[in-house]
Amino acid sequence: MASKAASSASTSPAVSICSQSVVNHYGVTFGCLGATLDKLNTRQEILTVAVQKEGERLNEGRAKYGVDHMLTLTNIYRNKLVKVKEDMQILTERSAKLRKRAVRLQEEKQRESMDREAKRAKERQREKELIARPATED
Repeated sequence: MASKAASSASTSPAVSICSQSVVNHYGVTFGCLGATLDKLNTRQEILTVAVQKEGERLNEGRAKYGVDHMLTLTNIYRNKLVKVKEDMQILTERSAKLRKRAVRLQEEKQRESMDREAKRAKERQREKELIARPATED
């Protein structure tokens, strides 16, 4: 024990000097860092409080105006709108097909009608030619 006390007495001034030099060398830097950390902590606390207040405000707004319910209704109506648009597109395509078919059928009917009329005219002409005419003598 005596040697420990003697050795600690001899190293005490050296440790003291080293400690003092480290404190002198890094003390200002650590002091500035401490002050900066304090400022950052203060700002962080201010921001945390502000974020909490904003969160509370948002929750109050959600509760007051029923934002969640509105979002649900909006999604429901949006889905209905998409369905109606799809149905309208299908109906548009069907009506276009029906119009084309109607035009084709109308053209076919006109063609048949013209063919019948031409056949009747041809038949009349043939009947005319078959009727006996008196021979004329010159």
